[in-house]
Amino acid sequence: MIRCEYFNADPEDEISVSKTVGQIILQPNHSLSWRALKYFLALMMALSFGIALTFLFYGYWLVLPFTGLEMAVLSYCLWLCLRRSSLQEVITFSADEIRLETGIEQPEKTEIWERFFTKIHINQAIHPWYRKSVALVHRGDRFEIGSFLTTPEQDELIETLHDMVRRADAAMVDRSRA
Repeated sequence: MIRCEYFNADPEDEISVSKTVGQIILQPNHSLSWRALKYFLALMMALSFGIALTFLFYGYWLVLPFTGLEMAVLSYCLWLCLRRSSLQEVITFSADEIRLETGIEQPEKTEIWERFFTKIHINQAIHPWYRKSVALVHRGDRFEIGSFLTTPEQDELIETLHDMVRRADAAMVDRSRA
């Protein structure tokens, strides 16, 4: 999912010169919420432990520990998938710099680059089954962005990045005139 916010800066306002031009927020498709995960796990555990307790009543006690192990593995795998789908990348453009923040609940990694030396690299897919990659490159440092996006979303990201660069260029021209 791509969300884009544009900020209008007044060229006569000295404070707005350092403000951002826009921001792109990238998130993977999030089909299950944390609340829905809790309800699903509660239902699965009630069902599985209900069956296991029935077997325990008939003397098959060995079913109960394996049911607990099964539910622990299921819970961990679903938690891991949901946590991975909670990743977020925020790209902030200003006239002078590009800020890239990645993290799950808060920014865990922040990169700040000079906008003039940052390039957008697009590697086309070598086969229709593969996907293209979009990366920001700053003086040899390469960081792939939107690796979790679908192909149409990547095309939208490329258009949005080019639009954001044009807006940042316009902000730089407005700043040099002021």
